[in-house]
Amino acid sequence: MSDTPADPLPVRALNQVTYCPRLYYLQYVDGVMPVNEHVEAGLFDHRRVDAPELQNKTRAEGNTTTSRGITLCSKRLGITAVLDVIEEKNGEQYPVETKHGKAPHDADGRPTVWENDAVQLCAQALLMEEAFGQPVRRGYQFCASSRVRVEVQFTDELRHKTLAAIARCRELEQADKPPEPLRPEERHKCFGCSLAPVCLPEETLFHITRPAAPVAEQSTGTLLRRVIPTSDDGAVLYLQEPGSVVGKRSEHLIIRKDGHQLGQVPLHAVRHVVVCGNVQVSTQALQTLLENDIRISYLTGHGRFLGAVVPAVAKNITLREAQFRRFSDPAVCLQLAKAVVRAKIHNQRALLMRCLRGEEEIRGSDEPAARDLWNLLRGLDDAENLETLLGIEGQGAALYFSQFGRFLKPAPTGGGFDFQSRNRRPPRDPVNALLSFAYAMLAKDCFAAVCTVGFDPYKGFFHQGKHGKPSLALDLMEEFRPVIADSVVLTLLNNQSLTKSDFLIWRDACQLTDRGRRTFFAAYEKRKATEISHPVYGYRMSYARMLEVQARMLAAFVREEIPYYTGFMVR
Repeated sequence: MSDTPADPLPVRALNQVTYCPRLYYLQYVDGVMPVNEHVEAGLFDHRRVDAPELQNKTRAEGNTTTSRGITLCSKRLGITAVLDVIEEKNGEQYPVETKHGKAPHDADGRPTVWENDAVQLCAQALLMEEAFGQPVRRGYQFCASSRVRVEVQFTDELRHKTLAAIARCRELEQADKPPEPLRPEERHKCFGCSLAPVCLPEETLFHITRPAAPVAEQSTGTLLRRVIPTSDDGAVLYLQEPGSVVGKRSEHLIIRKDGHQLGQVPLHAVRHVVVCGNVQVSTQALQTLLENDIRISYLTGHGRFLGAVVPAVAKNITLREAQFRRFSDPAVCLQLAKAVVRAKIHNQRALLMRCLRGEEEIRGSDEPAARDLWNLLRGLDDAENLETLLGIEGQGAALYFSQFGRFLKPAPTGGGFDFQSRNRRPPRDPVNALLSFAYAMLAKDCFAAVCTVGFDPYKGFFHQGKHGKPSLALDLMEEFRPVIADSVVLTLLNNQSLTKSDFLIWRDACQLTDRGRRTFFAAYEKRKATEISHPVYGYRMSYARMLEVQARMLAAFVREEIPYYTGFMVR
């Protein structure tokens, strides 16, 4: 948000607010500015206009004088702009704006411009009139894809729309939450929008227009039109070679040890760097990672999550204000905690039934533990406070882990793994060591998700009073423990991808070897890349994307955009 109401608006903001007020709010109030292929293409088309050597330069081409990159500002209007081109011909001045797409056509088949683009061009004309004292009656838009130059007349109606757009921007600056997504007849604008993965228009409207469903009906898989990617671009780079040093060369990360290069990774292929143990990352490499919006997570050699180096904190202070206000309300905390615990127990029960299905020809749902977990789910709504809910969650965990040893398949050659009970700090056997390591990885990813959305990760609604703990990240990860972390552990052990030689046991502590960690990282990332159908929205996405989607829907609830939050539950 601007520091003062008098700060001038860039005229491109008028384009956004006319196109979609929610887009304007997210980009200019919350400060979220992702880039997709359409944005990149627009920047490419402006490469000549934005060239520093051409800015504020005037040249004559025949009977036309052309000036590029002219900065104008009006305190009276409260707007500013760097004009692509100002042309002067026969004593008349007019702006020329370059746009990436093709020119639309009117009912008669003539090329025209979109209303939001016309408003942006008209705002440039208003700036020119104030700066040069001459009326500007028309301008031009050059559509790069179709190589068409379209004339725009600055009518009284268009000028009124432009002034109304300025007023609308100022109004939204004072709002505590974004406006609702576009109406159904305008929803086509969402496809191709770089902010669609942040805005989540279909998902938000689903919750606004539909009351909370009964528990038994929450996994209906209603099919929405998917406007977000199915997965994240780029890979997670794990660095764990003790004594290695990570530096930067050109557009690559270089990993060295004892003067020898161990590998190099192109920056464009990385979205997250995880540093395990004694690995040094140079200042130049850290700066480059942050400039490219790549976060760095630090873990101990044992796998305990320490913290993260992240790009500048998101500007959406209104979300953090709402977070602290709403999470101070016991009723809100209880409502959210019930949704999270319900999802966790549901997913534990689903994994239990899958793992025990067919054992002695007994259906998984007939297992006593499965029935007991179902009874816990039925009693969740009766919990009147967080302490009672913590007790129910604890009972569910005890039931689940009492059967976890049965999830492990005996090794054909003997020498399999045994699990008696859950233990930690430190874990004393391979299965518990693997579970603790998996939970640390999941905590790292949930921490990244809540920070990406703009939350304070240390203010939670369920894990309260744990000073120094990223409580909100721990809240979010509860839903995903069984389906991501526990699933990876069972896959590695039941497929014999890990053996007892991949663990080190010293006194009462157990941990993975370097080779064991490498095997785990590969399996963990493969699991996160697995695409599944969202149980509520119906379309497919990866588990990695699911973490962010859930965090964003939690943010929508915290801001009171939607009336309820639904935890992620597998079908």
